[in-house]
Amino acid sequence: MSGLAETGLTELRTQTFMPWYEKLWDTPDVAHDNPKDQHFHASLILGFADKSARAAFFESPEVKSLSDPLASFASAVHAYDVSAALTYVKDARILPHYEE
Repeated sequence: MSGLAETGLTELRTQTFMPWYEKLWDTPDVAHDNPKDQHFHASLILGFADKSARAAFFESPEVKSLSDPLASFASAVHAYDVSAALTYVKDARILPHYEE
């Protein structure tokens, strides 16, 4: 991540998901049976200190050069601002009240 640190990126998280299997997603009254071509397999979370750092990151030539190749690997990109991250579980224990 040393090269990314110079871009204004302050957080990088990745997560891969297990293949969809009905019994693993057995949630009453919630449909998870999306068509196979619409299953999510991973997520990538990027964090920035502020909006200008985020804009500079996405305007950089390095990131812009990834846009076209990314289309063959990603079916969707969703972006949204997060104002707070709340912790409900810490050290494998449910907290009596969330922490910021």
